Amino acid sequence: MRKSIWVAISLSLIIIIACACAIERPIAKFEDKTLINWGIKGCSDKGIVVLPFETGRYDRKWGVYSARKMKEYLLEHGAFKRVILSDSPAAHVSFVLRGKIDYMWYGGSYTPSEVSLTVRIIGTSDGKTRYLKKTSTTYERRGFDMSEMSRLYLSSPIPEQLLDALLRHVAKDVAATSTLPAE
Repeated sequence: MRKSIWVAISLSLIIIIACACAIERPIAKFEDKTLINWGIKGCSDKGIVVLPFETGRYDRKWGVYSARKMKEYLLEHGAFKRVILSDSPAAHVSFVLRGKIDYMWYGGSYTPSEVSLTVRIIGTSDGKTRYLKKTSTTYERRGFDMSEMSRLYLSSPIPEQLLDALLRHVAKDVAATSTLPAE
């Protein structure tokens, strides 16, 4: 008799605790395509100029922000010895990095946030593309309230967070290639 009372009390507490909780689940999708990757192996001792990213219909500040963060991440990962942020290509470096923000969307509470960008590294000696990557990510948070048995509408992350993650990923990939021995 005593054992069944304790079991009933324990089950009641578990149900009460579970009903007062909400479950949150992040949903992320990531696409990454390196279309061109030749000519930067063994070039970590060279210099690169990072230009403000093209933004198309988005505010120019996002292009400047992206270039600054890319410079920071390239230096952090040791991709190149010198990384210069400039509005125009310089003749005294080996490479120029051009980027483009293809798509940027803040999803709010009902749809996922999404960012898509293209990064191109061009050799200054011949003007040929040495590295080209297209990458994008979408991210949203979904939740379920156990006490009300209904969906929770949680806000998606701001596009700046997704843009930072993509820029860091690209810089890490460039560093992984540029620090390889030259062929």
